[in-house]
Amino acid sequence: MTTGESVSVLVVDDERDVAQTYADHLATDQTFSPTVADSGETAVETMDDSVDVVLLDRRMPGFSGDEVLRHFRDVGYDCAVGMVTAVSPEADVVDLPFDMYLVKPVGHEELLTAAHTLARVCTYEDAVREEFTLARKCALLREHLPESELAESPAYERLRERYESVADETDAVLAEMDVGEIRRTLGRI
Repeated sequence: MTTGESVSVLVVDDERDVAQTYADHLATDQTFSPTVADSGETAVETMDDSVDVVLLDRRMPGFSGDEVLRHFRDVGYDCAVGMVTAVSPEADVVDLPFDMYLVKPVGHEELLTAAHTLARVCTYEDAVREEFTLARKCALLREHLPESELAESPAYERLRERYESVADETDAVLAEMDVGEIRRTLGRI
């Protein structure tokens, strides 16, 4: 996901009315493009690489939210996940790879704030990864090519410009985040 794109959100709750209410809340903000899944099985079938954020209930019959989350991580989906559940957190949450935990009931503003935070976490992670990759490529070329060749290389110039653009994007996202969000983000990288 890059800055400016619509944020794809998968809302998973076995209570269809709750899932649809959350999706309706998200739809009031043009930032989000919500999809509803009313079971863990449906969530697994619906999930793909286009999903940026998952809002996931923990206690569901059949495939529980915990199992869905582990499956997503095992398969390699690296979207941000917010658990939205009536289950109060206990020590078992230590081993769950989620980014945020909300205890129901969750109101309109709290849900939107959480979704925006999770979207920023995704944006920041993507930008940091790309900035790191571009920086390493620039360093590699500077190490192995003469300065005169770099100065005349349009490809190197495009690489450097892209690096500077991504670094600016990372800084902008960072400026929008509070210290707690930054710490949570850095904990995932």
